Amino acid sequence: MLSQAGTSIIFQPAGQWVAALPKEEQEEIIEEEKSQNPNWDEEYGDRITELVFIGIDYNKEQLLEQLDRCLLTDSEMDNEDWDKLNDPLPRFPESE
Repeated sequence: MLSQAGTSIIFQPAGQWVAALPKEEQEEIIEEEKSQNPNWDEEYGDRITELVFIGIDYNKEQLLEQLDRCLLTDSEMDNEDWDKLNDPLPRFPESE
């Protein structure tokens, strides 16, 4: 999770995706919280990114272009060994 307001910034893990849990646990959680997870994807589950910008007088088109440049290319997406790609973010400890 990355949260910034003014000069205050927080960068920390924000929990696990349901799709990363064992199948039995996934099914149990999905059944309990059907109405709370309308964005479930058949391939990726709940692995989604939500990004919110709150501000005034910013150029939306320019911002979207800059964000698009951050996305993986098709060849990077097809890479079978993502560990070989550069990851500038710190490693978080595994949750128990």
